Amino acid sequence: KMRVMSFNTTCSYLCEKGNYDKYKKRKYWIVDTVKRNNPDLVAFQEVLASHQLHWFKKKLKDYTLVYHRKYFFFRYADPALFIKKSKFKVIRSGGFWLGPRGYRFSFGWKMAMPRRVQWARIQDRETNQIVYFSSSHFDNRSKNKTKSAKVFVKAFAKVKHPIIFAADTNLRPHMEGFQTLNEKFYDSFDIKESFEMVRNSDTDIHDSCNIEKATVFPECRVDHIFLSRDHQWQVFNWGVDQYKYGSKNRFTSDHRAIFADVEVK
Repeated sequence: KMRVMSFNTTCSYLCEKGNYDKYKKRKYWIVDTVKRNNPDLVAFQEVLASHQLHWFKKKLKDYTLVYHRKYFFFRYADPALFIKKSKFKVIRSGGFWLGPRGYRFSFGWKMAMPRRVQWARIQDRETNQIVYFSSSHFDNRSKNKTKSAKVFVKAFAKVKHPIIFAADTNLRPHMEGFQTLNEKFYDSFDIKESFEMVRNSDTDIHDSCNIEKATVFPECRVDHIFLSRDHQWQVFNWGVDQYKYGSKNRFTSDHRAIFADVEVK
């Protein structure tokens, strides 16, 4: 069994727009969110810089950090994987860019921020089970996110081991790109046995949404944990963290952290 978390943390520059506390406060709340929920695998999106990731690494000492750092000169922090050392050994890691140039660096099919997929091949220290853990942060432009889903499916089509994809896809369940992913991957939310809201104030189920996108849960979901359909999975529990912090009782991010307790047979 393992707990998987995906968390778009809201970037530290030009993202907060007065609706959230400053990053210098929120970064401690991000760490608290991880520690309270104690996931084995964490996918962060929207951390802007490698020095921010390494600050998290110092606070989350039980985890191995995996992100893009080519020759130590070109580093790209979004997405980033944190993998619990006591649970998994990282065998290999890598990634690729999303765009029309194959897997090479790109600004997308329609000009936007560069987007990439990051993955790690990991081995359970107790069972020796091999799993691929991956994440991404798809661009919000319709053409980019739809094609990103197709590229992701194609890239992992020949992988025989179980695959976990925890990501901010910017895709709601009714969208074309989501359906592309759903053909090859289970939406863990759909096969869950129970649902949990982790909260410390008077929130409701619709506070599980990404605030800027919709108010109706679960149709509003853009953050997902997908599981490869070629394998038998059990999702014991699917949860969303609705904790609020600070004197103004605010959410840490415009996204909620989500998690799923899963097992592959």
